[in-house]
Amino acid sequence: MSKHQKSSNTKYGRFQAIGAGLVLIVVGKLRLLGGVHVVTHGTGQPMFSWGLIAGGMLLILSALIPQSWIAKAVGSPAQKRHTR
Repeated sequence: MSKHQKSSNTKYGRFQAIGAGLVLIVVGKLRLLGGVHVVTHGTGQPMFSWGLIAGGMLLILSALIPQSWIAKAVGSPAQKRHTR
């Protein structure tokens, strides 16, 4: 990575992903408790309540994968984070 290029990762990116996953799970559970299983959104596509829950769980699980595992899968060495 060159000196002038910034990393696209933020300091709290994993926490944001976990928070977004929790929001999806809560919205999906509230819809299911209200008896709504499927709604159509603006483009006419169906949105399933259980799909929101599954998507939230997948988002949380993907945020919990260690950086070293991701680096191994990509085949590049893990970069050390520079602290200021």
